[in-house]
Amino acid sequence: MAKPTGRQPDGGTGAFPGMDPAQIASNLEPIFQAGTRMLEHWRVVSEELMEFGRTRLTRNIEVGRKVAQSTSLEQAIEAQAEYARTAMQDYIAESNKLAELGTRALVGSFAAWKPAREQPEIVEPERRAAAE
Repeated sequence: MAKPTGRQPDGGTGAFPGMDPAQIASNLEPIFQAGTRMLEHWRVVSEELMEFGRTRLTRNIEVGRKVAQSTSLEQAIEAQAEYARTAMQDYIAESNKLAELGTRALVGSFAAWKPAREQPEIVEPERRAAAE
């Protein structure tokens, strides 16, 4: 006597009609597309963070050199003050840029659920700056 497998001879799934592999695969495709788009957007955010960190490190080294090479206390204080001003401006600008990129990443990830003709393009910071 043959053991029941839960599948019907015609390829159906018997007691589990919602478990059709073809239907599951077609439902997973938008999820994979959304995940791929989300990873691509967050790659852009990650690259922006790495570039900002590299720039800040370079400026930290430069101000250390200026302070070390200063011949008076006033020069050292002025170098530190200038560094503090530019650092604050840089952090504000970077936080605005990251907020924009994060919003684009979130919206772009959800846009994968829309038809292809309505999806926004991933715009990297360099391409966006060149376009403006």
